[in-house]
Amino acid sequence: MPTNFTLGNDLSGQRILLNPANWSSDVSSGASQSAVLGLKVSQGPAYASFSFRTETSAQPVASAHHAVSGVRQELFGGQLFEKIIVIPRVKALGFVLSDTQFGVEVWNSFRDSHQTLQAINIGGDGGLTVANPYGLPLLFPALDSFTYQATVPRFGTAQIAQDVVFVFVSGIGGADMQVTGARITLFSIAPDWNEGMEETFEFLTDVLRAYSDNEQRRGLRQLPRRAMRYRALTLNARDAAGMESLIWGWQNQPYGVPWWPDAQPLLSDVAIGTFVIPVDTADRQFAVGGLLAIWVDEYTFEALNITAVAAHSVTCSSPTQFAWKAGPGTRVMPVFLCRLPASVDISRHSSEIDQVDLNFIGEAGQAAPAPTTSPAQFKGYDVLEIAPNWEKTPLKRSYKRSLVTIDPKVGPIQVIDKGGTAVVGQEFPWWLDTHPNVTIFRAFMLRRFGQLTPFWTPTWDQDLVLFQDVLSTDSGIRIKSEFYTRFFFPTPARRFVAFIPVDGSGNVYGKITAAADNGDGTETLTLETPTGKNFAKGSTMVSFLTLARLASDSIAIRWDSSEHAESILELQEVPRELP
Repeated sequence: MPTNFTLGNDLSGQRILLNPANWSSDVSSGASQSAVLGLKVSQGPAYASFSFRTETSAQPVASAHHAVSGVRQELFGGQLFEKIIVIPRVKALGFVLSDTQFGVEVWNSFRDSHQTLQAINIGGDGGLTVANPYGLPLLFPALDSFTYQATVPRFGTAQIAQDVVFVFVSGIGGADMQVTGARITLFSIAPDWNEGMEETFEFLTDVLRAYSDNEQRRGLRQLPRRAMRYRALTLNARDAAGMESLIWGWQNQPYGVPWWPDAQPLLSDVAIGTFVIPVDTADRQFAVGGLLAIWVDEYTFEALNITAVAAHSVTCSSPTQFAWKAGPGTRVMPVFLCRLPASVDISRHSSEIDQVDLNFIGEAGQAAPAPTTSPAQFKGYDVLEIAPNWEKTPLKRSYKRSLVTIDPKVGPIQVIDKGGTAVVGQEFPWWLDTHPNVTIFRAFMLRRFGQLTPFWTPTWDQDLVLFQDVLSTDSGIRIKSEFYTRFFFPTPARRFVAFIPVDGSGNVYGKITAAADNGDGTETLTLETPTGKNFAKGSTMVSFLTLARLASDSIAIRWDSSEHAESILELQEVPRELP
């Protein structure tokens, strides 16, 4: 039987024996030693003293063992070692408009062995080159790295898809890099500002109209398609040949087209290898993920990808390849991707003078600044408070009713008014002076998403003529009689009004809740709430406030210069959607 361990004596003087249950009984020989622990408890302070002795037994000793195989498990980060690491492994260049450089680090992460580079192999299309100042073969000591400079030229195939393989004598794999991108050609011909320039952005809306003229609209495009139209004019043989060469060689590919109205001077000199371009960006369409161009003339320019936009600078994803001097002669502009149509007509007035009307069609899904305007609100809808321009063209208004005429050719004619009221269409021309005002107008229109989102707009007519002044606490107004109570008030679409002071001190909007014809050439209109502001009858225009949407998904802004523009838009009233 197995030997017991002795653990001193209990309080009665008997020995305490422990039987080791984990011993096996199939061992026929051996010896064991028992440890005896003596426990002695004394009076006084609580303490215990222990003494040990050994006893030898001739009983066999049982043994147990296991065959366990071990593996080497690296701690966090250990998988980085014992390989060749190329940084970056994948390089997506995006759009390449000028020579683009980036660094490539090759790291020998073997901790105990050197590696020897014997070749750098480049495959695919794109024209990429890797500068190797170290020569070949090159010894990479353990845990050491070398950095190479890769360059992709602006000229070459439209699509860039290349592999760079660093070949080592040991034959280790994974030491490679993939480079992708799309090469874009900058259409560097400046517009002829005598003819102006037109920008267009277009959404796509599905308008479903019911029998009663109610509408359901679905926006099908989150980002608008942008377009640009202008006339280019060259006045010497070199420029004329250069423009025709651009059209000849790249008409089937997208161009990078500078957004000329947003051109800004370079604020300070830029050296070669600079990532941050000093330029004022307020009210300009520089956007993260977009492009910019630094431009001097048709043949002197550089284009870069944008990674960050600040108030007075733009950060690019790659460094400049040229040095640039500050001043108005060096302009910085946003760039949009556009295509020319399949047919382009060039008028040659002499051997040196070419003229062409360019209609650039924007590529889909391009980055542009999000609208940041905060327009006035009335009952949950934006209010367009920019007054139209009366100078060049009269304001047009059309009244359309959904009528069904039943004419049996004999007997009475029956006419059914499906909608019950006229749907009014209005055409407004706007004159937009200064670049910030153009930005506000564009931002407001971008918030419409084409025909999708309605908004309030005054008719900008003297629709109601005040008979007396309006005080801030008045609960109603008195107007000169114009059949408002009989014809307009029964229709909810003509119960909303705008009080517009001629001094531009701020409009007030309200709702008419009751109307009465006084029989003396005046009518009294009750307001939902007082105006809270005094309005003199001789210097206040009271217009109907109409809820309308854009009649088209396309919005055009025509620039006369970089600081002045105009736009003509057609609006359609949506009287069934009044709050």
